[in-house]
Amino acid sequence: MKKLGYWIIDRMTFGQNKFLKEFNKLDKLTIPELRNFQIGRMRENLGINSWAEFFNRPITYKKNLPDYPMITEYHQHETSGSTGEPRTIWVPKTSWYRKDAVFTRSWDRLGRKPKDWVFRLMAGDPRYAWYDWWRNVFPTNYRKITQKTVDDFLRIKPKFIHGPGGSIRQFCELLIEQGHADILKDVIIEWCSESATNHKERLEPFVKGFHQQYGLAELPTVGSPDGEGNIRIVMEQGVVEIIDETGIAVPNGTEGFIVVTDFNNTATPIVRYKCGDRGKMAEYTNRDGLSYYILYDIIGRGVDYYNGPEVKKPIGWSIVSPISHTLRDVISKWRVEVMPKKKIVILYVKFKDRVDYEKLSSYRNWIFQEYGLDTEFKILEEEKYDIYFKNKLVRVIL
Repeated sequence: MKKLGYWIIDRMTFGQNKFLKEFNKLDKLTIPELRNFQIGRMRENLGINSWAEFFNRPITYKKNLPDYPMITEYHQHETSGSTGEPRTIWVPKTSWYRKDAVFTRSWDRLGRKPKDWVFRLMAGDPRYAWYDWWRNVFPTNYRKITQKTVDDFLRIKPKFIHGPGGSIRQFCELLIEQGHADILKDVIIEWCSESATNHKERLEPFVKGFHQQYGLAELPTVGSPDGEGNIRIVMEQGVVEIIDETGIAVPNGTEGFIVVTDFNNTATPIVRYKCGDRGKMAEYTNRDGLSYYILYDIIGRGVDYYNGPEVKKPIGWSIVSPISHTLRDVISKWRVEVMPKKKIVILYVKFKDRVDYEKLSSYRNWIFQEYGLDTEFKILEEEKYDIYFKNKLVRVIL
């Protein structure tokens, strides 16, 4: 009855299931068939009529994105700041719920049954918890992980944890610390966005499965789990390219810059957008004989984790989560280094206008209150801002 109730409520409200139905059909198409689908969407939404025309378009960057929505019916969301360059993105209302449909399909690929609960860590307080209850999803604010978060988890006994990697690491460490590691043995993690380097080695022994998803604010889901341990590129959502420093496509299996195009977004057009992350792409054939592209060896948005006697609470994603919301009008780029033995946090910044460290004092006060550490500010030197420094959002130096 609950499943039937969800389908009725969804049809009357968000209409996520119509997208899910579409994605499940597209899921079975071959690469050439999906290429035809992609160019059809680009012709319809972006006015790009051929692949030759598409590849003649220039590579774009954050600075090329519009400063206001290009249509009147849209939803707005802000980047989490995980790139160190906060940005507002607008999405057409007609395609807003595609992201959740992709999530739902990925849970299905990982073996979710209708009765299984998903514990979803998300930015901000949930706005549609009443809707999620009907589909057995429990949303919770990862910026407010407390004892209640742990108690809720133990009460509903979810089979899946879905959310940004840094918050998943923080939450799982809290469960382990409180002696609840045993409950994780039946849990499948869907690690979203951030690099899983080191974190996977730590958490994988405790859980039933560890799978990765990769996405951006500019293209919410670039790749999702295929159920066989890979990040499958979601060709139904956008076009993914891997290029070198000169903008030329690299051979499959060669590392390069990740470039994405969202052919559904007419509010903030994302066309051949170089996000800054690096990775490799290859063709993969699954156990059913279907071939598709996968992403791997992604270098992007790494967050170190540390919990020692020098800090009041664990170092992780939470140490930078307020930056994009409190300093977004002051700085355009940033990175954090933490030296717990020296009781110091270093915030590297690039000011939007004139240098004014006083405007950063709120962050210094917050760090001292929350972590018991002092904060130093340094200018983020352009020559130091290479790909490997850029993508270590939080670096812990012991």
